[in-house]
Amino acid sequence: MSNTKGASQQQQQQQQQQQITKSGFNNGDKLRLKRFVPRYVKSGKRSNTVEYDQVANRRGMVVRRGEYFYLDLEFDEVFDDYDLLSFRVSVDDYGFEAYQKSWHLKEEPTRFSDHESYHCPIQMRSVIVYPGSNKVTVVFYTAKNCITAKYWITQMYATRSLEITFNYDMKFPISVVYNPFCPDDAVYLESGAECREYVLESTGRVYFGSSRSIGSKSWNFGQFDDPVLDCAYYLLAKSGLPFDSWGDPVSVARSLSALVNSNDDNGVLVGNWSGDYAGGVAPTEWRGSLAIIAKYYESKTPVKFGQCWVFSGLMTSLARALGIPARSVTNFDSAHDTNCNLIVDSFFNDTFAPIAELNSDSIWNFHVWNDLWMKRPDLGGDFDGWQAVDATPQERSDSIFRTGPCPVKAIKQGKLDVDFDTPFIYAEVNACIKHWQKNADGTNKELYSDPTKVGRSISTKAVGSEDRLDITDQYKFPEGSREEDAAFRAAKNSKKVQIKVERNDDNKRRRNLQLNIATEEYLVIGGDIKVTLELTNGARTDKKILFGIAANLKQYNGKVIRQLAFEKGEVTVKGSSTSPVELAIQSADYTNSAGCEEVGIEIVAVGIDGNDKVVKQTIVHLFNPELDIEIVGEVCQNKAFHFKCTFVNPVPFTLSDARFSIEGPGLRGKSMDKSVGQVKPGDKASCSITLTPVRCGERNFIVSFISKELKGVQKAYPIYVEPDPTAVLEDEIIEVRQQVVY
Repeated sequence: MSNTKGASQQQQQQQQQQQITKSGFNNGDKLRLKRFVPRYVKSGKRSNTVEYDQVANRRGMVVRRGEYFYLDLEFDEVFDDYDLLSFRVSVDDYGFEAYQKSWHLKEEPTRFSDHESYHCPIQMRSVIVYPGSNKVTVVFYTAKNCITAKYWITQMYATRSLEITFNYDMKFPISVVYNPFCPDDAVYLESGAECREYVLESTGRVYFGSSRSIGSKSWNFGQFDDPVLDCAYYLLAKSGLPFDSWGDPVSVARSLSALVNSNDDNGVLVGNWSGDYAGGVAPTEWRGSLAIIAKYYESKTPVKFGQCWVFSGLMTSLARALGIPARSVTNFDSAHDTNCNLIVDSFFNDTFAPIAELNSDSIWNFHVWNDLWMKRPDLGGDFDGWQAVDATPQERSDSIFRTGPCPVKAIKQGKLDVDFDTPFIYAEVNACIKHWQKNADGTNKELYSDPTKVGRSISTKAVGSEDRLDITDQYKFPEGSREEDAAFRAAKNSKKVQIKVERNDDNKRRRNLQLNIATEEYLVIGGDIKVTLELTNGARTDKKILFGIAANLKQYNGKVIRQLAFEKGEVTVKGSSTSPVELAIQSADYTNSAGCEEVGIEIVAVGIDGNDKVVKQTIVHLFNPELDIEIVGEVCQNKAFHFKCTFVNPVPFTLSDARFSIEGPGLRGKSMDKSVGQVKPGDKASCSITLTPVRCGERNFIVSFISKELKGVQKAYPIYVEPDPTAVLEDEIIEVRQQVVY
């Protein structure tokens, strides 16, 4: 049986004096602490934190807010119910003087609320004394709204009489994180399945491509691996966020949005869309967050280079490490509205060719950001739930490159006055595209207005599966609905919209002329491409149709790399019939520019029948070729097995400095590489890579083929790692040092 202390301090002192007299103790009796044993397994299971490296490797506790953790103490003689314990607790300041804080933690702090112990984020719940034993269990707890940070128990004090206290140097770390499993936490997520997906799942998928051909790639978030959690704390300290705000997920999300990119404050990652990645790693080469975070945390200098899906992957990793539910979200046909008028302008010359230099606004083939789940008490509680947060440096918010957190509910309702950065994100999913013809005399003539093109197939990984979940209805009402029109009117009338521009939907106009762009849905780099423009005449009489069609190789962010083909002319289309115009693109025209970028081929077509004008636009994404993987050997924890990897070069030139690479759990952000040298067109490259997994259960490895000319070829391989029955981890026995303090 055990006995929990509950007497007042005065009663304890009286009882202690009686015990001293009874047992013959005096000031010379020394109570020595022999060792302490953190209960990692019991504490970790309570908090759902057993996956963290600190816990798994017995280096420290990770505790969710509102939960207990346990510390066993062993003394050199019987510990009495009348002996007193206290602790010195300090916050890890990560080298920033403003965060140097410590508290002297006593038992039952509510009995002396004016003492510093009362204000410590970690409290002693009880001290369990086992009669006749030299062992004691100290039960600690964290408040449901306490400040999330890394703390250290640096000293323990044992008072055996009124005049003597023994001081022990402990140096034991406790990382406190948010608790989405607790109804009283600001990040509480009611669904257990969603908690597991958005907090505990260490791998996921990021969606890319175009709305007509959606692809996905695996991403290793690695939020439980060192040093992700420490890096998250370091970034909060570096941001200058007041310590009292570290427990507020709104403030934390906004700070991380700024620090994940390097633009203002030497944050984690340097953005680069130039196509020149000398001196760093091409964005398409990354397969997870851990290598980036580990490199940054070691050097404290920005890592090169990243683009939107990499920034999103980092944000997911850091947020989940802190316990904030997070998901990576992809918006297809994503608008970048630079002048906050909810309109994206697209210009053509008088021969119907696009004028790239006039298009300051842009449409990204896709753009990846994050949703973080939290309450918004700063907004009155009406906008709790998913909050859009974007760490990709696009526009400044309060003079810093960051975006959000912005309530997804506010975006859907067009309430642009709600903090933070709602107008920008609303435009990304709702802007209207206006196509203009710029005449030789400098005047502009509106050709076609389309409010339905932007913000399509908004996607994230489904809960508990590898499927894609379409969440467009969470961000916007159905196109053309009354609700959607009301939301746009509310948005347009916001004081934050700088220029008031009317929108109209030319898709709704009845017209005889119809355009359709036909091509293959899934195009792999290395093949020739055939595009067909179908001109349909709905009138009964024949019509002469003027047309222009252009094919441009574009980066996914809308930047034109070069024009691949352009054709204009006039064709007679018989009444109630369709005539095709074909455009051919050879692989040699684009492969040299496509290998290290996320690119697509933009097809833009204009058709004119008198005053009847139609503009159609689509993106054909170019996907990387696949590689083949075969597993050789039994897949068991702490036992070697082999990946057999094969890749065939599909491009019409030799690939140099080629290698296979594997990233996955247990590799600590490092990759296992095997060089294969040069690979000629049509040749096959293969290798075998040996791995020894250190963790059991469902694990996801990502295998890549990388060369100087072609990057981003990868394949995820989920594996179940059988547990090693001999891998029994015992609680660590930690020796201590003792000093007598009078």
